[in-house]
Amino acid sequence: MPVDVIVGGQGGDEGKGKIAEWLSMNNNYSICARVSAPQAGHSIYYNGKRIGLALLPCGFVNPNTTLLIGRGALISVKKLLYEIGVTGIDLWRLGIDYKTTIVSDEHLKEERENSHLMGNIGSVGTGVGPCRRDKIMRKNLLFAEDIPELKYYLTDTKDEILDALDLGDKILLEGDHGAKLDLIHGEYPYVTSRSVNASSLLGELGVGPKNVRDIYIVLKPYTTRVGPGPLEKEIFDEKILKWAHEDGGETGTVSKRLRRIGRFEWENVREVIRMNSATRLAITHMDLPDFFWNSLGFGDERGFIRIVQEELCKNYPYPTIDLLSYGSEEKDVVAYNI
Repeated sequence: MPVDVIVGGQGGDEGKGKIAEWLSMNNNYSICARVSAPQAGHSIYYNGKRIGLALLPCGFVNPNTTLLIGRGALISVKKLLYEIGVTGIDLWRLGIDYKTTIVSDEHLKEERENSHLMGNIGSVGTGVGPCRRDKIMRKNLLFAEDIPELKYYLTDTKDEILDALDLGDKILLEGDHGAKLDLIHGEYPYVTSRSVNASSLLGELGVGPKNVRDIYIVLKPYTTRVGPGPLEKEIFDEKILKWAHEDGGETGTVSKRLRRIGRFEWENVREVIRMNSATRLAITHMDLPDFFWNSLGFGDERGFIRIVQEELCKNYPYPTIDLLSYGSEEKDVVAYNI
């Protein structure tokens, strides 16, 4: 069962990209895959610079890993070509499914002119909503095979993955968004335009659940939202918000908006763990200053870990704490030892 899946356990912005980096560098995956869309970015540090990737897998940092964008993805051609350039990946490493859907300029324009999506819901205006609607309505759409600039990358990603599984290769599936934003199980209507749990991601990639080895739920000791919607015990303390926005990196990767901050939502996270059959927890932002830990009610990182073990790890499906992150880079991630 050589497929590992990364799922965001909160409102997005949990640090999934950094965890994908670490797993890619340490687990020798032959393939890192995403079924991404241009509105959900993962920030990572590469060659000393912060870059945001909305389409390419963050596992590109391992030069021996093949990168796939699966059939369920939506592509902004301009954004994808930019990401290929900024990462400097070799041509042979990237495969894009022939039938990956293209977000058109018309989709982008329509979404940005929609006051409900842009204002009430907090869309970042990348055209993804109208594109998904048109696909459901079976309208004439462009696919990757219709774009000349992408012809060198075209492949059948499902066949590549299934062939790799036949050989016993290991595969990493990097999920987007966070559980609070799931179209079906999230906090509707303040959600994204798709389901983002593990089973949905696998379906969009074309992989069955029996192939799964581990499901990583990525968390941080507090919750954030980049737009409107429910946020338990939202924090308005100016000192905390100033630190989070200036030093804690809490600005949207795609939107550049300041993220709202709230306390850890235990019931929501417990439900996400159960629904996704999580086996492992990866916890980021463990390098909080003392005043932030105290405000959250944990005292320090050890206090938070103790509560996680009691509240989350001792309940079905009994996930274990696997990774902790103490900074903004892949090198700051460490394996957790009890």
